[in-house]
Amino acid sequence: MDQNQLKENMRNIFFELISDMGTRSYLELLDKVSIQMQEMLQVAYVALYSYNYWEQTYERVTGELHNELKKTPFKDQNIKDCLIETNSTNTSDAIFVKATTLDSKIVLLHAETIPDAFLFIGYQSNDKRFTNKVLEMVQSEFNRLLKIMNENQMRKEQGTKNAFLFDITTKFYSVMSKKNILTEITKGMEKLYPYFHYHILLSQDYEEVQDLPIKTIEYSDDATKRVSTQAFITGEVQLEDRVKEKKTYLYAPLKGKQGVYGVLQIITPNNVEFPEKELEFIAQFATIAGNAIESATLYQYSKHLVEDLKLINDATHALNSNLNIGEITTIVREKIIKACGATQVGFIYTGETQDHMINILSGSTDYFFTSEGEKHADFIFNQVMENKEPQISGDYTKEIADFPFSSVMAIPMLHAGTIHGVIIVIHQDKYAFSFDCFKLMQSLVQHFTLALTNSILNEKLKAVAITDYLTKLYSRNYLEDEIQQHFQIDEKGTLVILDIDDFKRINDTFGHHIGDEVIIQIASIVRAHTGESDVPARWGGEELAIYLSNATISEGVQIATQIRKQAESFTEPKVTLSCGVATWNSTMEVNVKDLFIRADKALYAAKNTGKNCVVKEVPENCDSKPV
Repeated sequence: MDQNQLKENMRNIFFELISDMGTRSYLELLDKVSIQMQEMLQVAYVALYSYNYWEQTYERVTGELHNELKKTPFKDQNIKDCLIETNSTNTSDAIFVKATTLDSKIVLLHAETIPDAFLFIGYQSNDKRFTNKVLEMVQSEFNRLLKIMNENQMRKEQGTKNAFLFDITTKFYSVMSKKNILTEITKGMEKLYPYFHYHILLSQDYEEVQDLPIKTIEYSDDATKRVSTQAFITGEVQLEDRVKEKKTYLYAPLKGKQGVYGVLQIITPNNVEFPEKELEFIAQFATIAGNAIESATLYQYSKHLVEDLKLINDATHALNSNLNIGEITTIVREKIIKACGATQVGFIYTGETQDHMINILSGSTDYFFTSEGEKHADFIFNQVMENKEPQISGDYTKEIADFPFSSVMAIPMLHAGTIHGVIIVIHQDKYAFSFDCFKLMQSLVQHFTLALTNSILNEKLKAVAITDYLTKLYSRNYLEDEIQQHFQIDEKGTLVILDIDDFKRINDTFGHHIGDEVIIQIASIVRAHTGESDVPARWGGEELAIYLSNATISEGVQIATQIRKQAESFTEPKVTLSCGVATWNSTMEVNVKDLFIRADKALYAAKNTGKNCVVKEVPENCDSKPV
């Protein structure tokens, strides 16, 4: 065999193959090399074996027609003892599927390329053409060809990987759902490494999704020693060879610009040594995924923040609408249930007394009005009052064994440095409330407490405006307004005016302070004889009045008489009353002024009759008489 002619022929063939690299696949070119070399060398077998890093074995990548040749003859990469010339039974057994009777010579020509490879040539043992120099030349030329092809293939693979990274980045940033991003990570791993196992280890609570290999990173002293945790803490790719399992574990941190959000765990089917470029690619992929998770997390956070701000804004707007306490608690209860999915909400109010006497406000859900609910509310309330801090628990049954709810948030109503009460939010499931929900509730409770305090203050101011400061009965203006309203809704009504007899003598004898005490005593008696729809008031000075809703004049006289008798019997110093009674009904044309004038005339008649009596009005031109 002319060595120079053989080299020239090989180079011509190889040049044509290199020219076809743009139109043919890598494996097609290798197969063509194998076929043409077999024809050119006129030998029985030519096949190329390339090292598979993932399977850690040499695989036949050409010579599909040679079914008698094993697909994976060697499991060990270290075959340098068989590089130049081998004619042993062991090598024959390793290469051929079954024992062969062919009197052949087997040559393994090593190609020092990435990945590692060797060229298998099988020819008749009596063929003297293949001297060592010829084989070395074939090996050298083949090595040069394979380097060129492998470099080109690596460029193609790198281009494919870059295109993959670009596509996956586009997909990641076209969605803002963490679930969709995790799904794309899973699809990407299936496409890149179909023979590997993998998990996505997340650092944050995440609802389990079927068909996604998601796990939670464990936090404990032992966990910090694990390679997965080290990858999460350091933000660097970590490798772990597990000898007993004969597998390699790779951990790539899913890191964004602001932190690490999890770890991508890759498990190979056997121990492998990852190429440096493969590690760089996996790290890139994990970083892109981490950035996408970060963006989705921030988007979801900002979305929740906007929703929370809208909830606070809507609640604040509603709470600033001059509502009463019941309306305020109802609004906040519905906001809490909507925002946190609470099962029960209780408004526990203690006011400004700080005596820990709790009051369940209207607007609380039904549970808190049961004896059990009140008992547990009192316990939680006292816990908050003792610690002076809001509380959150995912398993409150550790505090109260018979508590039928697991998750609890208890937030104090703090205003001007004083705790006025506690809002208790509960759910039957464990760990039902997130920390973000807890923070939102604290903000909402602040607005609620301010609105509640303002409402209570407003009601106090209204009470001051319509209440007599001494007797705590209604004022004269309020009485007149109420009577006018009763004209619109009642069928009838009666007005009683009461005057303390000889009151000036009380003041002159005992002093004005005792005079005030006497008025307060009479007011107490009057209040005891009025119903919910009646209006007791201080008419002025020592005169009091009662409007009796839907009462006849006879009923009015009866109540006035009872009050007169009790005043005479139970006041100290003893005083008597003179009373005038007037009435109206729907058949009469009446106004407030007219009703007062008629009652006042009857009172004047009582005074002139001898005092300490009750006089009802009589028709005009008739004298009023005591009853």
